[in-house]
Amino acid sequence: MVVLRCTKKLLTRLKQTGDTPTAESTTRLGDWYGNILQLGHRQLLLFISDRSRLPVVIPIRDARPLDTVFPNAVAEMLAIAGVSASKIDQERSQMSAIAFGPTRNRSLLGTLNDFATMAKFVDAGRTESQSPEDLVRFLARTPILPLDGKNPIALTLAAFQGE
Repeated sequence: MVVLRCTKKLLTRLKQTGDTPTAESTTRLGDWYGNILQLGHRQLLLFISDRSRLPVVIPIRDARPLDTVFPNAVAEMLAIAGVSASKIDQERSQMSAIAFGPTRNRSLLGTLNDFATMAKFVDAGRTESQSPEDLVRFLARTPILPLDGKNPIALTLAAFQGE
C-alpha cells in the first residue's frame, strides 16, 4: 500500500477525506506528499517521495483514475532514475492499494513549495510551456539541502540498492 499525503487543497480537489492518518506505506520510497501546481493556465499534480524527494508530475486532466495513473507515473520516474525493471515491478505492485492522508512533515512541504517555485520560475522564462516530463527531470536533479545536497535520483538509487 502507498499513502498519498496531500495538502488540504488537493484532498478537497480529489474528493478525499484523508481519514487514514495512521496508515503507513509499504513501498521503498514511503509516503508521497502532493499538492496542486499551477503553471500559467495549466494545473498539475506534484508529488514527492518521503524518503528520496523523487518528484512525479501528472497533468490534472490526466489524473483520473489516480490509482492507475500515479503508480504508472512513479514507474516511469524510477526507470528514468535508473532503477532495474524487476525492482520497479515490485514497487509498482506495492502501490496496488492507495490510501489518502493529511500531510505531517513540514520539511517535505517545504520541498514541495521549493519545487513549485522553481517550476514557476523556469516556466516563466520559456516561450513554450515545459512538458511535465522535462519538468520532472529538472526537479529530480535538484540538490536537496536538508539531505546534504544530494539529489532525488541519487537518493532513490540508494533506496533501491541491495536485496
